[in-house]
Amino acid sequence: MNRLLEDKRQELISISKSADNYAPDNQYRGKNRFERRLHSKVANSVREMNAINMNKFFQENILDVDIKVRGETDDYIVRISFGGVLDEIHKQLESNGGLFNLRCVIRALVTAFNGDNVYVRCSCPDFKYRQAYFLSVHDVIMGEKETRPSNITNPNDTKGRGCKHILLVLSNNSWLTKVASVIFNYVNYMEKHYENLYADIIYPAIYEKEFEGDVQLQIEEPPPEEEPPEEPDISVKADNDLLDTSNKWARTKNQFKVGNEYRFQRQDKPMKRQIDFDNLLSNSEATT
Repeated sequence: MNRLLEDKRQELISISKSADNYAPDNQYRGKNRFERRLHSKVANSVREMNAINMNKFFQENILDVDIKVRGETDDYIVRISFGGVLDEIHKQLESNGGLFNLRCVIRALVTAFNGDNVYVRCSCPDFKYRQAYFLSVHDVIMGEKETRPSNITNPNDTKGRGCKHILLVLSNNSWLTKVASVIFNYVNYMEKHYENLYADIIYPAIYEKEFEGDVQLQIEEPPPEEEPPEEPDISVKADNDLLDTSNKWARTKNQFKVGNEYRFQRQDKPMKRQIDFDNLLSNSEATT
């Protein structure tokens, strides 16, 4: 595993809670960035979480995801990177009898996100001009580091560890359920439609062993004048159409089946079960 050596999520939040306040005439929506984060909103659909580098995830055990945030004045992209999700999936599989399901992915994401490794970045001007330099100094920035000091906008590193958009994403991790759905849908879609990639890369990454089943091979040779179809690179960031397709496929493949406990319940019957995200991890499992 390529270990990421950054501050923990809770430490980033804690430092930001005591950061500088805005000017007195600009505190009507919160004194500082942490308080003001509540006036922005994280995108709430699975489709909007489709910027994931699956190649890096399955081959390097690092999750890079772009999260859309609707800010007070504009829409921005918060980029988050953290490692160890596959390690946590392996633990979940051990306690889950080897069954890979959505709950397994959610629990793994929550645990890894609360671990010791988080990179952050935002596309907003506040991050670029006030915080990118010191986040680079503290090695918590995702991607290219900023080498130009913020001598005027943040000379003494007192603005916290993120803009209000980053702090919103760090402190409200319900978006992880959407990311978990994207990953789960993608794995199932690849298993059904791209068996070679699933057997060679995805299955070994999830189960820590070689694929033991049969893989459907192409029997007939393609006509000489035609190029054989290529299997896609598993980097979803380079092919969002594939990820959209896997999400649509997941929405429709079970929606009318008897016993589906998550969709299309009769209105006079309560749902059999809902995922209780807040209590998904027991106190002994959660990282504070």
